[in-house]
Amino acid sequence: MDSNEKRQSLARLGADGRVTAGDVLFLRRNVFADGVVSRDELGALFDLAARAPDGEREWPDFFAEAVADFYLREEEPQGYLTEEEFADLKARIVRGGRRANRLEIELMLRLMEKAVATPPALSAFLAEQIRWMVAERPEGPRLTAADAELARRFLFAAGGDGNVAVTRQEAEFLFDLNDLTAGETNDPAWTALFVKAVANHLMAHLGYAPPSRAEALRRQAFMADQSVNVGGFFRRMLAGGLSGFGAREKSAQAKRNEERAAEAAAAEDVTAHEADWLAERISRDGVVRASERALVRHLQGLDAELPPKLKALLDRAA
Repeated sequence: MDSNEKRQSLARLGADGRVTAGDVLFLRRNVFADGVVSRDELGALFDLAARAPDGEREWPDFFAEAVADFYLREEEPQGYLTEEEFADLKARIVRGGRRANRLEIELMLRLMEKAVATPPALSAFLAEQIRWMVAERPEGPRLTAADAELARRFLFAAGGDGNVAVTRQEAEFLFDLNDLTAGETNDPAWTALFVKAVANHLMAHLGYAPPSRAEALRRQAFMADQSVNVGGFFRRMLAGGLSGFGAREKSAQAKRNEERAAEAAAAEDVTAHEADWLAERISRDGVVRASERALVRHLQGLDAELPPKLKALLDRAA
């Protein structure tokens, strides 16, 4: 099927605003059997997503998978979303002044989960779109169990802002969502996530930092360079004997373990700066919501040194 036939096939789908499981099977077998291979095909798929944002579960899965794979294998090294690719993605989502629909939010989450690294602008843009999604619900802002799962994926996506650690921007995002709601009507799953994630930000600041795209390119070039004498490198490395190498490796590993232990111990205490931020966020609008009270109780139960200002706030809010 050539590009023109693919566009015609896509144009016939989603007239009622929905894509069925049968439609997805047709797309997999007949339209995109070889994946999305051109910008024209990508555009046609986004047009279908805008025309038919709803459908059976297979539809968001297929859309996110197909588009994420296109972006992450488009340029070398594969697995990185570049600034240029994010600009292209954002332009497709917001064309005509639109906001991201649930399909496109799922796609951005999938990109952050699958990528080695993504531009910080993607995380900020996705957070903004999630806030709009919650704020503009016809029935009014309320955080559901599905929202809690979506936020969890956003926070801990491997290619996201802080990797497995919750950054200050991500913690602000949680408070922003929380402040949109009355609080008492939110699903318990949201409260559980809010407490654990904000505590993660306050108490732990360790996480794996992936190599930059430039560093990944350098490593890829090294591995592909046939002129590199890897055998000679290993002979020189082992010239002092295996026992000497083992001792050096053990010493280096022991040093790394000691450094990480010290970092972890330091991270267990909430600093005065963090306490000031938390006090300001909880008291910003003069309302202490159920999830914030749960966070207060959680912090009070921790065996950690808390600054006096934070202790006083927790006592007042409990």
